[in-house]
Amino acid sequence: MKNSDKSVNEEDNNLSGSVHLKAIKENLNYPFGSNEGRDNARLLFDFSVGVSAFDSDQKCKKVLDFACGTGWTSEWLNKFGYDVYAFDVDPKAIQVTELKPKLDARIDKFRFHTTVADGHTLPYENNFFGQSFCFDSLHHIKDYQKALSELKRVLVPGARAVFVEPGSRHSSSPETIKFLKEHNFGDWWVEKDVDLVQVWDIAQRVGFKELRVKPFFQPSMVNYSLWEWYNILDNPDGIKSYMTELRRYAFEDRVVFYLA
Repeated sequence: MKNSDKSVNEEDNNLSGSVHLKAIKENLNYPFGSNEGRDNARLLFDFSVGVSAFDSDQKCKKVLDFACGTGWTSEWLNKFGYDVYAFDVDPKAIQVTELKPKLDARIDKFRFHTTVADGHTLPYENNFFGQSFCFDSLHHIKDYQKALSELKRVLVPGARAVFVEPGSRHSSSPETIKFLKEHNFGDWWVEKDVDLVQVWDIAQRVGFKELRVKPFFQPSMVNYSLWEWYNILDNPDGIKSYMTELRRYAFEDRVVFYLA
């Protein structure tokens, strides 16, 4: 081989390696970064509201991260001290998730378990988990009843299944329609509404006894001057307007709730 050919091959290998490392870095950091979509603050805020729905008195520290994607929620749940079992139907996403404890010593690898699985048929024993956490994944599940039935089966009695999801108008929202036009994932990909009334109807049928909602605004949506906020109780119309919009937003656009 000529030296010039060798140099070209080395450059090609280095370039290929650089591209590969860049792709790994982007996948590891997903969904954070400067890409279009939800901003970083919103992701962290939604995650925090979801975790606040956990039962702090639950003695079983095993948590199921339901359809975890690339595992950013699994990573944080582990750092919070939980024994995390994460699964996703996408093998490539699980490969990324499995890299995280290898690259971050703050993640306890003995409390970080991953597998490829389908949310309609969970590969876990009955009464195994003290909580489950589902961040932006239920609305991709084709059969809610099968998924909720499986969650009920693997949770200890009285345990909470926590969800952070888009709301009742998700499938018809301009954002979803635009997203589906720009991406073609195939027939396996679905974008469904999460209508709390419908979810509660199904949840009761599979054995859950309670659905509780944690309504909130995104912080970027709420902004008052000092005196507007100080005097808000003296403004009945303002209170009614606030609650009307909160009810709409936390039902149609973004829902955090748990089943128990």
